[in-house]
Amino acid sequence: MDSFSDDYEESRFFDALEHIEQDTDFFPNCNKNQEYDMWLSAPQSVKERRTNFIRRMGLSQDVLEEENSVDKCDDTKGDVFINRITENSGAVLRTSYIEDEFSSSRSSVSSWSTDESSISRRIDLNECRNVDDSSKLNNLSQVEFNTPSTTNKLKEKWLTRLRSFTCMMKNNVKDDFIESNSLTRNQGKRIQRVNVRQSRRRLKELSALFTGQDIQAHKGSILTMKFSLDGQYLASAGEDKVVRIWQIVEDERLDTIDIPDVDPSCVYFSVNNLSELGPLIVEKDKINKSKSLRKTPDSACIIFPPKVFRIFEKPLHEFVGHNGEILDLSWSKNNCLLSSSVDKTVRLWRVGVDHCLKVFSHSDYVTCIQFNPVNDDYFISGSIDGKVRIWAINGCQVVDWTETKDIITAVSYRPDGQGGIIGSITGTCRFFNISDNHFQLETQMCLTSKKKSPCKRISGFQFLPQDPSKILVTCADSQVRIIDRTNVVGKYKGLRNTGNQISSSFTLDGKHIVSASEDSNVYLWNYINQVGPSFSQPKAVKSFECFSSDASVAIPWPGLKSSNKSQESSINSLPFSSSTYFSLDSSPKGTATWPEEKLPVSSPSSLMSKSHHKFFKASCQSSSNSHVWGLVIVTAGWDGRIRSYQNYGLPVPL
Repeated sequence: MDSFSDDYEESRFFDALEHIEQDTDFFPNCNKNQEYDMWLSAPQSVKERRTNFIRRMGLSQDVLEEENSVDKCDDTKGDVFINRITENSGAVLRTSYIEDEFSSSRSSVSSWSTDESSISRRIDLNECRNVDDSSKLNNLSQVEFNTPSTTNKLKEKWLTRLRSFTCMMKNNVKDDFIESNSLTRNQGKRIQRVNVRQSRRRLKELSALFTGQDIQAHKGSILTMKFSLDGQYLASAGEDKVVRIWQIVEDERLDTIDIPDVDPSCVYFSVNNLSELGPLIVEKDKINKSKSLRKTPDSACIIFPPKVFRIFEKPLHEFVGHNGEILDLSWSKNNCLLSSSVDKTVRLWRVGVDHCLKVFSHSDYVTCIQFNPVNDDYFISGSIDGKVRIWAINGCQVVDWTETKDIITAVSYRPDGQGGIIGSITGTCRFFNISDNHFQLETQMCLTSKKKSPCKRISGFQFLPQDPSKILVTCADSQVRIIDRTNVVGKYKGLRNTGNQISSSFTLDGKHIVSASEDSNVYLWNYINQVGPSFSQPKAVKSFECFSSDASVAIPWPGLKSSNKSQESSINSLPFSSSTYFSLDSSPKGTATWPEEKLPVSSPSSLMSKSHHKFFKASCQSSSNSHVWGLVIVTAGWDGRIRSYQNYGLPVPL
């Protein structure tokens, strides 16, 4: 794929020889010996090839000019839109699309009322959308911008790259969008184990990863997906310009579908609501006791919880209003949602309300947004025009803004809301503080080396939950980094990212990193906390686990959080009580002084053979430092599907 370098070059495409040989009958007017000379003699651009082709067919050049004119749209209104700038030094249009006020609520959002004196204006961006989908994508990338020519070229390439990749992935997918009326359970099919690959690992943590649900969620690629902060909702959006909200529940386990077929190489247990561990079912127990464990590379100690992750397959909400692809989403603490789009707007939605609450107009594509984590009355937005803005939701106006020379591709607040970090298409990270909602730019760093790098774009940030001084940075050079101020203290390799909207995430406990990849895999790394002095160029971590999912987005579920915050994620602790683990040290030694039948009934060691017991004990000991039992990963695909995966295996030494 093309690089995001300053030297703009036209994309070049080449035909396969076998494809050319099969289609010679389509051109009867061409000499059979020379009809493809224009394709094979030398690589040419698409424009040159099209021109030569029309001439060879004996058609007039007017045909080509007429065809090109179809791809152009009248951007008169777009120019008017950009020029309607307020006194905020050209930062933003202070217009609001006035909708109904929020319904009364105990949350602070109820104070978000619309200024009655402001004028409601609507910009019709549909005037260039009268052709097919491919033409729509071309039209938007041909809009003229009031910025330097170099920036214009980068903007065109940035959006073209995103769209060309989604179109390429969609070509192999059937458009079978189906709405479901209830919480379906894979139509009675049992869950299937997923093949997980390891690279340079000493411990297999995704030892028993199983498929969950597979939902046709959108028409077109899903470009962004976020869980609400309480884990109760999932928002997804992308190419079809619709934001969908999905409700999350912990459903009672159904043994008919949530338990896989028996594998003799594995040991099976289940946990009840009292955290008591026991054999899964009598039949499986008989299989386990009838013979010794047949250990294979796929052997695992599998423990099934009493409740499992589930998504209601009918959307709770379908928010319609955007006129272009949706690039980013952000949740507030009280389940309000922001969505940003290439239609140059940010829209505000709320769970329980079916219409758009407010619209925040920008002068260019809005690539990234985030609610202030402390005060939901403000949010920050980054745009392709190089500006970062702080918005007040009351009044729909900008309270402060700052400008960089580069296209803004990622932005994030610090957890305390008093500062943050800005990422650009050139790989630059700039830190800022906020005082009384005013920017104070500080230091900056460039993550790419001095050598010319084909891909530099920053595609995502996340602050480490347990240590806000550490920031997870996803870059388009196929590396995930941990930075501490201006020092790189960790590097993780394995994934492939050459410029798409891919962002990595910490798991809730901060011990693992999850990321999608352009090679259709989902990657999992162990986060290694750098202790001691910082290193400018730390050694890259190349040990990972990965599985195939055709994902454009992959995020870990944070778990359901109760209002009193007493409920913790299931991945922070093992699924059974500590007394069960300690009973392993009192396992039978084969002596008459401790007969097996006198062991407590709750002890799993009394219900398995020696080989099973030994394997179970090793898995428990391996989990003392790190494990991902109970981890749920949800992916969104280029095919518009949402898929869930759940790990029920304890770690297995390799």
